[in-house]
This record gives sequence, C-alpha cells and structure tokens, in this order.
Amino acid sequence: MAAPLLGPASLAAPPKGQTAYGDFGLDLAAMDPAVAPGDDFYRHANGAWIRSATIPQDRAIWGANAQINDTTQARSRAIMESAGALGTANGRKIADYYGAWVDAAHLERLGMDPLRPELARLAAISGPADLARELARLSWAALPNPNGASPLPQSPVTSGVGIDIKRPERYIAGLTQGGIGLPDRDYYFVDRPANLEVRQAYRAHLARMFALAGFDDAAGRAARVYALEERIARGHRTRVANREAEKRYNAFTRADFAAQAPGLDWDAYLKATGLEAQPILIVNQPEAIAAAAAAANEVPLADWRDYLSVRAIRNFAPVGPRAFREEDFAYTRALTGTPEMPAPWKTAVIQTERALGQAVGEIYLQRHFPASSRAQIAEMTRNLKRAMAVRIERLDWMTAPTRARALVKLRRLRIEIGGQQPLRDYSGLQVTAGDGFGNLLRAQSFERARMLGKLGRPVDRSEWSMNPQSVNAVSNAALVKVMFPAGYLQPPNFDPNADPAVNYGAIGRVIGHEISHQFDDQGAKFDETGALNNWWSAEDLAKFRTAGAGLVAQYSQYEPLPGLRINGFLTVGENIGDLAGLALAYDAYRASLGGKPAPVLAGLTGDQRFFLSFAQVLRSVQREDALRQQILTDPHAPNEWRAAQVRNLDAWYAAFDVKPGQKAYLPPDRRIQVW
Repeated sequence: MAAPLLGPASLAAPPKGQTAYGDFGLDLAAMDPAVAPGDDFYRHANGAWIRSATIPQDRAIWGANAQINDTTQARSRAIMESAGALGTANGRKIADYYGAWVDAAHLERLGMDPLRPELARLAAISGPADLARELARLSWAALPNPNGASPLPQSPVTSGVGIDIKRPERYIAGLTQGGIGLPDRDYYFVDRPANLEVRQAYRAHLARMFALAGFDDAAGRAARVYALEERIARGHRTRVANREAEKRYNAFTRADFAAQAPGLDWDAYLKATGLEAQPILIVNQPEAIAAAAAAANEVPLADWRDYLSVRAIRNFAPVGPRAFREEDFAYTRALTGTPEMPAPWKTAVIQTERALGQAVGEIYLQRHFPASSRAQIAEMTRNLKRAMAVRIERLDWMTAPTRARALVKLRRLRIEIGGQQPLRDYSGLQVTAGDGFGNLLRAQSFERARMLGKLGRPVDRSEWSMNPQSVNAVSNAALVKVMFPAGYLQPPNFDPNADPAVNYGAIGRVIGHEISHQFDDQGAKFDETGALNNWWSAEDLAKFRTAGAGLVAQYSQYEPLPGLRINGFLTVGENIGDLAGLALAYDAYRASLGGKPAPVLAGLTGDQRFFLSFAQVLRSVQREDALRQQILTDPHAPNEWRAAQVRNLDAWYAAFDVKPGQKAYLPPDRRIQVW
C-alpha cells in the first residue's frame, strides 16, 4: 500500500532497493478512479489524497514539496543539534547560531536589550546624510532565502552586486526598488475585499510592533509609516512590467543618476553601501528609485525615523521575546491564514540556513546524497538535453541561423547537481553563543562584505544561490546553467528505486522545465555566453512570441478563486517552462526505452505512469488566503493549474483515450506548443 501523505514526513529513508510509494514509485492509493482523466486529470491522479489530506496547523500549504521540505528540515535540525560535536570551526558556528535562536528562555531573559542600540542609533537621525546612511544600511539588511528566492527588499533604495547581464564575465553594482511591507504594490491600491483586510491587519501589526518596543502614539506612528509605504509603492513597477530583463538594465554614471533622482544624499548613501567608487550603476527601476529619492526629501524626518525603527523591530522580532515572535507571526497569519506559529526549532533551522546554509549543506551532502543518486540524475539530464536538441532541430518555424545559435547555447548549458563546489567559506563570520540578534546582524554584515568582495573580480561561475539542502531548482540565464540541489532530489520528486516512467514524469519534468527556462520568454533573450543580446531573427522572434501569447490566453481563463483569475502575463515564463519541461521529459523517457515497449505495471502503461507521476508531484492543498497571495504575486500558477499542461500534449490524449466532450479536452488546433 502507498505511504500516506497526511502529516510531517518521517526522517527515515525507505530501505535500500524499496520505493517510497508502492511497488514502483507511484502512489496508487492517492488516485480517484471515479474521476475520468479527460474530465479532471489532477483529481483522477490525486482525488483520494485531496479528500483525506490535512494541512498542518503551522503551514499554509501541504503537498509533495511540503513533505520533502519537512523531511529536509528534520535532517537539518539533526545536523545542527549535533554539529557542535564535530570538532570543526563550522560545526561550532552552526551549533551556536542554531542554539541561540532555539533557546526561548534565554531570549525571554534578554528581552529588548539587544534591540536598544539599533533603536537609539535610528532615533539620533538628524539630517539628510544620516537618513541616506540608514537607508543604505537597511538595503543590505537581508540574508539569502534558503530556497534561493530573493528576499523582499527592505529599503526603498536597495543596493546590491550582481552579474552584468550585458557583460556576464564581470560583476557590477546596482539599485532596485523595495521598501514596502505588503507583498506587492497592488495590495496598496487594488481594493479587493481581501486586500482591504490585509491592509488593515498590516497597519494593526505595525502599531503593535511599535507598542511592544515601548513607543508612544503607536497607532499614529503606524499610520504615518503606512502612508509613507503607500507613497513608495505608488512608484513601484508592477510585477508584470518588471519581468522584462532589458527594461531592468538601465546604466547610469553616479552623477547622471543623482541628477535624475534628486532628493536623497547620494554621496552619503553610496559611501555607506560601499559602492562609492563604482563608475556605473545598473538601476533596475529608475522611476521607482527616483520616487523614493523624492520622498527622502519631502517626507518629514520623524516619519522616516519611525519607518526605519519599525523595520529594525521586525528584523529583531523573530529572535526576540515571545511577544515579539507571536506578533511577527500574526502578520504571517493575516497573509496566509496559517493558524499556528511554527515550533521554535523550525524557525531556528530556517535562520541558521540563511546564515550558514552551505556549511550545513556540506554535512547534508555527506549524510543524505549518495554518489549513485548523483549519477542517476546526471544520466537523466543528458537525456533531457538530447531531447531538447532534437526538438530544436525539428522545429519547422525556426530559421537555420537562429537554430544554430540555439543548439550552441544548449551545448554550453551546464547542469550542476547536489550543491555548489567548492562550498562557501565562513571563516570571516563571527558567531557568539547566546547572542541570537547579534549573530543575525553579523551575518547580515558578512553577507554584505561577501557581495562587495565580488566587485573587480571575474565572475565565479561555480556559485549557487541555493544551499545543497534547498528544496528548489533554479536556472540562471547569465551563468548559462541550471542547478538541482540534493534536498530537492528525494521522493516523490526523485526515487532512485522507482520505475523510469515515474522518475521521468516527476524529476524529469523539473529538469526539462529548468533547461527550457534558458529558452523561455526571458531566458531566450540571453545568448550562449549569458549576455543579454538578441540572437533571434525578427521572423523567428515573432513566431516564438505568438506561441507564448497562446499560453498567456490559455492561463488567463483559469479562475482558481471566484473573481480571481490567473495572470497569464505574470506566469507565462513558468508556464512555458512547465509545458516544455513536460514535453522534453516525455521525449526523453520514450528515448530511454530504446525502442522497446514499456512494461505494464498495476494495469498502467508506461505513458500513463509518466503523466500520473507528473500530476502527483504537484498535488497540494492550500489555505485560501495563501492561494490568493500566490495568484497575485507568484510567477508560478497554483499547482492544480500547472498540472493542466497535459491538455497541450497529444501523448496525454492517447495515453488516457481523452475524447471530445470531456471537460479537459482541447481540439488539436488549440493545443499550445512552444518547443
């Protein structure tokens, strides 16, 4: 019988040679045979599981990826709690960092004392130069997310160092928009009932944070901070507009940009960021930065002091006394509907992975990622690349010069598995036992110094934005590579003992998805060196965009919540990746059979197992508030509608004998094909 997927996953791996689910890796007990595949394939594959699945009280979503995350988080906890006994410098740092976050009694005894110096410094802001310096300090006050996603920028003018996407052999300094506390600018201006509720909850949250920190007139301060954020948000570029890579590349000399964005003391700001010597800045959203600079000049300094103070309080809250931690979570509850605050150890794991994630990952790789799994994934990636090459070669709409460039880019595409090699050096990070907030501030300063240290050096093409234990996969257009961390490569995404059809439908689809990101509507703008450089003929580009427009139209019709449709423009890149990834994985699976028929297992053909596996790794149940936030802000469609990509593949229709008149049926001329 298939293992249930109802609660936190077990830390133990299945015995060697045994699949995590059933006899060949597919969860047959999750299916609902009463639902016809051609009417609702997602529920045909997952209906029994959906009916019985329970979202844990400390989660907004539960499903296959959440299960993997729970397993990985438990493994990381075991590493952190035993790291001090390893006798290594990194082991001691891991243990002390984690220990300071998880010791609730000690955090209670410390109270607000660790935060007071931060608030005193902000209270002393007395002029434009002070304000600019503090905005610069805030612009670095974020650590990488363990899953590789970019943190929400805290400062309205956020500085950073990244690869120059027009000259990808070098690093360059840049500025980007940020500084809002709600998930997106539209939360401030689009008056849906749910948005209005979140705004009210956020204002109340700001007031309670001020009150907890001992400020007077907490409600008034919160109202003024919210008004300042609303002004900042009004200047922000929308998420859809911000997708266009070429529109985020705006090069300015320091003097030219200061003239275009008056109001902020740019000399003080750039000196405080460590970027004062940089001759060129890449400004992602000049209009947003100009609006924030104007606000620096026009909004009263007292309001800015409050704005900065509440960010310092929120930075401190997760490692403060329980009242702060509970209020920090209260805002998460308002956004996602999650009923209960996670156990302290879970927060401690996440925060330790932000600060020392690759040090933890070194141990994770040794304990949980055998060489045999790496070799198996590597073979699949080679098959997927070959499948992509065949598709490019057979395209009837692409002209020969563009096809040749596409094949060169594909050949140069690097696929890396497990984790960054060599792993990051943490010798410069000071960690002090029992000093959770101090360790956080030092980790933020360490990350800032690490990023600044890149300037003037050749691009490190081995670098990853994820830890080895991350539950994610990423494609990097400028580095021309895709990355699959060890944490992602476990059941049900990948089971070394599963039937090949199951693995190709699960992790094979993800591998194809990430490969195809190099050729999606934005990735295709980068050439074989990683440079933002149009290598397409005008004729080819027009045809490619027409195919993408078909996916935009198709996904814009889906309505996960009443009155709230998927934004086809926001999700088009991920939808191209999903469709192309599924098609590539299917081709690679069929090619792996070497012309021989696949066995029939439990009455299911190989093609049926392939598509069922694809749908099962996407199974999830989600709280309505979290679903709403995803639809409004996430470039990924919700999982049920990602699974709907089967409607575009002829092979799915043949595998399940899907006929006209069934709900999921699309006539052949309405099935979208991009690659």
